[in-house]
Amino acid sequence: MKSYLFSTENGRGGVILCDIETFEEAVDYLRQRFDGVIKVEQGRTLWTLEAGFGEFVPVKPADLADDDGASGAGPGGGS
Repeated sequence: MKSYLFSTENGRGGVILCDIETFEEAVDYLRQRFDGVIKVEQGRTLWTLEAGFGEFVPVKPADLADDDGASGAGPGGGS
């Protein structure tokens, strides 16, 4: 079983748990099953109506980029 997160053009969506093994098949199924699907996600894999298939690229927030803790951000940091 795999889970897929999806969003629709009217701001609705949800998570579906199913036996569909490939991401591409899941996108096809969700677009047929629900009206207006514009985005499907599984882990870092993504499909959007505008851009098609791709992957998320994790980005580290700038205020956490320093490993020495000198930025002052985060719990207990700052002035």
